[in-house]
Amino acid sequence: MTERASPAEYLRAFDTLDTLVGMVEAVSLNRARTQASTVTVPVVIVAGFLGAGKTTLLRHLLTAKHGLKIAAMVNDFAALNIDAALISEVSDDTTALSNGCVCCSLSGGVARGLAQIAARPEPADAILIECSGVSDPAGIAQVAASVQGARLDSIVTVVDAATSQRPTAWDHLLTRQVAPATLVLVNKADLVSVEAVEQVEKRLRGIAPRAQILRTVECTVPAAFILDAAMPPVVDGHAHPVRHDFATRVLTAPSRVTRIQVEAALAHVPDDVLRIKGFLAVDGETRLLQCVGRRWTWHPVAEASPELALVVIGQYQTEVDALCLAQLVPIGFTLR
Repeated sequence: MTERASPAEYLRAFDTLDTLVGMVEAVSLNRARTQASTVTVPVVIVAGFLGAGKTTLLRHLLTAKHGLKIAAMVNDFAALNIDAALISEVSDDTTALSNGCVCCSLSGGVARGLAQIAARPEPADAILIECSGVSDPAGIAQVAASVQGARLDSIVTVVDAATSQRPTAWDHLLTRQVAPATLVLVNKADLVSVEAVEQVEKRLRGIAPRAQILRTVECTVPAAFILDAAMPPVVDGHAHPVRHDFATRVLTAPSRVTRIQVEAALAHVPDDVLRIKGFLAVDGETRLLQCVGRRWTWHPVAEASPELALVVIGQYQTEVDALCLAQLVPIGFTLR
């Protein structure tokens, strides 16, 4: 007698098929483009179970005063509930906001939507993709990384602290949504005790040991933590603004440093250091470094001579200073 597949196995099979379709479509779209893209738009994937707070997070990011043009791809952008005063134009599958942001329907597929946004004459500064509450962000990330003109920046997973304290029938989905995350927001932290939040965080660290974990209430988090790739690391000698109760340090980078030295320092990032970003001259070429928790990426730089500096952002000044003084200053960085 053949055993029936479990709901979790059916879901994995569906996600795998969906990913393969998206990858094929991405390849087809890339081949159809008449010229290579000169602009690469960073993509942030927002994942999380039903009711965790994904839509709340998107609404915050779309209406925050960051001066960026954000394109959000969502299943039902009517659910964003954005003030009508901020909406400048509405079409069948697009809602444009007066601050330059835009919401697009995901009904056309991830690959096609990304390709259309990236090909615009005035491309967005960043693209947000809100996954459905039962989808696997890893598959969507693979598709996003395959589209010409788009670059996967990070995966942000929102977790409901009030419903994630104990095992449930959906644990397999929690694992799949949290494991690939670079940043995990433990949302609704005000609805449970401190001990319960700590237990949830312990559980999440076991699933994603290299991810940054941050407690939130109504997904209120500085836009700089989510849209970091679209923001300059240093403006007029100062770090981009973040909320006043977060600590920031700017370090001047040495004229030359090795990637091995930098990554050895990043391996010791304290849990309370949230973001590290800057331009570095590593191994003979200038690259952009972006770090969330203990995950980091290096990107080639098109700009001829950007300022060599690092911005370190954390929850506590003591932890930020400890990292800077113990790990970065000894390899040639200097505090401003």
